[in-house]
Amino acid sequence: MHPSVLNLQLHLQNYQSMSFKDDEDIRDVLKNQLKKRTMLTEFFYMNATDDLAKALKCTYKEFPEHFVWHPDKRYWSARKQKNCIRRIVAANPNEGECYFLWLLLVSVKGPTSFDDLKIIDGKYAASFQEAATLSGYFESNNAQEQCLQEAALYHMSHTFRRLFATLLVHFPPVNPRQLWQNFETSLSEDFYHQFDAQPDQIRIQVFHEISKFLQSMGKNINSYNLVPRILRFDQADRETRDTISETQIAVSDEDIASISRLNMEQKLAFDIITAHVYNDHKGLFFLDGLGGIGKTFLYKALLADIISKGFIALAIASSGVAASILPGGRTAHSRFKIPINMDSSKMCTVSKQSTLAALLRQVKLIIWYEAPTIHKTGIECEDKLLRDLTDTDDLFGGKVIVFGDDFRQVLPVITKGTKADFMQASLINSYIWPHLQKLRLKQNMRALVDPHFTDYLFRIGDRTECFVHNNKIQIPKDLLVPCSTEEQSLNKLIHAVFLDLKSCSHEDYSWTNRAILTAKNDFVDDINNALIEEFSGSTFEYISGIK
Repeated sequence: MHPSVLNLQLHLQNYQSMSFKDDEDIRDVLKNQLKKRTMLTEFFYMNATDDLAKALKCTYKEFPEHFVWHPDKRYWSARKQKNCIRRIVAANPNEGECYFLWLLLVSVKGPTSFDDLKIIDGKYAASFQEAATLSGYFESNNAQEQCLQEAALYHMSHTFRRLFATLLVHFPPVNPRQLWQNFETSLSEDFYHQFDAQPDQIRIQVFHEISKFLQSMGKNINSYNLVPRILRFDQADRETRDTISETQIAVSDEDIASISRLNMEQKLAFDIITAHVYNDHKGLFFLDGLGGIGKTFLYKALLADIISKGFIALAIASSGVAASILPGGRTAHSRFKIPINMDSSKMCTVSKQSTLAALLRQVKLIIWYEAPTIHKTGIECEDKLLRDLTDTDDLFGGKVIVFGDDFRQVLPVITKGTKADFMQASLINSYIWPHLQKLRLKQNMRALVDPHFTDYLFRIGDRTECFVHNNKIQIPKDLLVPCSTEEQSLNKLIHAVFLDLKSCSHEDYSWTNRAILTAKNDFVDDINNALIEEFSGSTFEYISGIK
């Protein structure tokens, strides 16, 4: 609270955000000059018209030391504001021109307009990036050039173009056009061998390929000024690219075969969900089950069945690790462009005219893995997005959605970390929860030979196990290793898990289902050493070599 923090707005020319009420006419909003004012535009205005501002010649960050911002009427007045930390809203190189505008604003004193920032030594720069480079506020292309020079020796042209696009997005060069000119030959080499065409035609084909990679990363090739003109490619190709990438997801034979291996509970859930998909019925489901119950196995079977029939099904998860488990999996934030800082007033940043919007309209099924681990606002954002894209008031635009996970496995770390905070932030507290059809799986596929242990886990998860004292339960004696000395207890644990270490062989695959878990690496080393000592045969150590 003390000292206060003043966030200085940052935006490109005519890209400031404007708020308005639902019943306002958008034409009146656009005509309202007051709504167009921001801290940045009025900073330029004061430098151009106010005598004190002209005399002081402040940078954007220094300006609040001598002027105070009035948010209601949107203007600066000459009054010193004390005890205030000033910061310009953060930018990073991935934001392109916005990042270079930020570099200029923290350095240039007394600019009077966006165009004024582009005037360097009497010459007008074509972009903020060029202006920042000419002013010496940004590093050279050396690192990117060294990377591409090395890659050009062994990369095929197709993968070389992918690398070039990746550098543009994640490690922006100072002068992309110069980088393109230096490596145009390597980027175009395969096209010269494949086609008998003029250099200009081949150059357009290369730009088209680079544009595809950039669009897959959410960027537009024209923002990098590789050539002094706007590049335009086939509209139909742009509109279907996201859809084509989803239809090209490979379905493995193993996933197809898994449909016939579903147990009775999984098969019932499979039939209910697919019936809604193929009959064009809207449906919201929550698949509940402990770890090892076969949720992922069922997800893969659903995806395999629907994709193999030529339909589009999306697999998303709340984390990248979980998303990598499912074919074609993406994180929810990546797929639906959910804002990182989620609140009820924000929307997913997907244009209704984008290729992603066209894909989402065609989707038959969306599987959301680990749904309870994301804040309820993220799920509600997806609901608003799909309603908007499909022009309907049905939940999630009438799509078939399968949420899944186990609330018993979700740690109460959301917001303040208390149980009440978790419930407030979780899917259960959302307006969506009452509309979900709950499908519960109970047969633990990892512990088929131990049903008593499975029942024990269910009782703990459902809080029906008897408490002994202060919310503590009694662990059954058959699950405990009696404690004596540390060495004796460790030996008893090892032989309880691995019954006969000396009889192991390459054909004994029962060991793959056994493991000892511990919390610290030191304990891991102690257990591993104890296990190795009991193995029969000689020990061999292999050291990796680095050339």
